[in-house]
Amino acid sequence: MSELARLAQFVSGLTFGDLPADVREHCAVLVADSVGCTLGALQTAEGRNTARALRRCSAPAPDAPGYLVYGSYDLLAGLSVDAALGNLLDFDDTYEVSGHVGCVVVPVALRLGAQRGASGNQVLGAAAAGFEAGCRVLKATRPGTAARSLVWGIGCRVAPAAAATAAALLGLGPEATAHALALACCTGPVPSVRKTVYGQHGVTWAKNNMSAAAVAGVTAAFVAGEGAKGPLDVLEGDEGFFRMIGSDRWDAEALCGGLGAEWELLRLGLKPYPCCRHLHAAIDAATQGLQDLGVETRDLTEMKFAGPVWLRNAAMRNAAPGDMLDAQFSLPYCIAVSLLGFPPGPEWFRRDAYGDPDVRHLAGLVGVNEEVTLEQETRVAMSGGGRSVTASIAVPRGSRQRPLSAEEQEAKFRRLVAGVLDGDQAAAVYDDLLDAAALRDIRAITARFPPVAVEGD
Repeated sequence: MSELARLAQFVSGLTFGDLPADVREHCAVLVADSVGCTLGALQTAEGRNTARALRRCSAPAPDAPGYLVYGSYDLLAGLSVDAALGNLLDFDDTYEVSGHVGCVVVPVALRLGAQRGASGNQVLGAAAAGFEAGCRVLKATRPGTAARSLVWGIGCRVAPAAAATAAALLGLGPEATAHALALACCTGPVPSVRKTVYGQHGVTWAKNNMSAAAVAGVTAAFVAGEGAKGPLDVLEGDEGFFRMIGSDRWDAEALCGGLGAEWELLRLGLKPYPCCRHLHAAIDAATQGLQDLGVETRDLTEMKFAGPVWLRNAAMRNAAPGDMLDAQFSLPYCIAVSLLGFPPGPEWFRRDAYGDPDVRHLAGLVGVNEEVTLEQETRVAMSGGGRSVTASIAVPRGSRQRPLSAEEQEAKFRRLVAGVLDGDQAAAVYDDLLDAAALRDIRAITARFPPVAVEGD
């Protein structure tokens, strides 16, 4: 049996009852976190503009079961909005610095689940299938450093996750699911991050192009359900999927080894900061260094970082970002707002924060030396108050080794949804999301999200 056929068999046969207790719990946490990130994005001008723009190209669908936000959309336009907003803050889950998954899985699970009147068990089972498929494709296609420096993309690699989620909710059998996965591999977005994030003109709206990934995956599942065929050998050979997306590596064992017994989705971490995951260990190190120095931020005189090769990229060394997207990838800016105590979330991207004198001053103290560390390890040498210290972080907060506590997870959700739900509503929705398996109809949750009006609506 081919790798694609094995993955399709796993996806089509998986039910909520098959999930171990820790997988069930983590899957519900991931769904809640993604919902929070999507709603949080609407507290930013960029998020409201995205929702308004995509609504304008959507056919009116007044009877469509709502997922999250901003009026009614047809299914594909709604998925496009949800996926874009879910990743827009760069606060969404991360698979071991290899990419985001929830922003394409959760919109499909909730919006398509609501459309079909699926139970909480069915939605979480489908989400688990999507999360696991997405993580395994990310792992199997992860390129080496040299290849990644030339071609990199995430949306192209998680389109199959959206297809897996949709196929599970549509009840496709193994053969149709295999065709859906194959079609998603071929119709997802191009691997454009070297231009959309790390290009000469700053970070762009497209970023990882999660909208296109979600739409491609769901479309693939629907047409496969109607008999459309995909190239079932898409993963095989030197010209296979890994080559299409610019990788130099294909690991078949990573895709299929231990399916159903070993769960890669447990390696999906929740972010404590709304910025590129490569910056998180640096923020943790700077926080520790400031504590060790025992001084105020105004007393700092220098912060010099050593970390992964990505910290040397121009986008990450930009000390004066002018918008949210550039700020998310700016090491100096993210260090500054974190040390100054800006609440992680939309508050990091207030328009007045970019020119704040204290933010600009601290950002100007940040430098990156030429030493390259392994993986996520980051060190900082900090000076202030006549003293110097060095702090080192091997693994950032929010990873599997250093997970956020249940209290931190809920606090993040509440902070993100504050602009849409009041305190009691937020608490009730969060509890329902964590206990979604008990729901006979997922619309008991999705119906609780009110439309969000934005300027120009």
